[in-house]
Amino acid sequence: MAFTGYCPYLKETRKSNETLCECARFSFPDKLARRELLYGYCGHPEKWKECQFKKIMDDYYERKYRSESG
Repeated sequence: MAFTGYCPYLKETRKSNETLCECARFSFPDKLARRELLYGYCGHPEKWKECQFKKIMDDYYERKYRSESG
């Protein structure tokens, strides 16, 4: 399955300046700081692929499925 336009690990954004992804919980000091991360990585059409948290989760799932398959 191909994901485009946003990170597949992004779970939820809350009005309290908190964002949840499968790897982390981010709490921002203000809306501008939150926006910089969300639109700079999580919701960016291409840059979400460069996020270190996405890379950590990709590696995790690769290890997990490799160990489960044998």
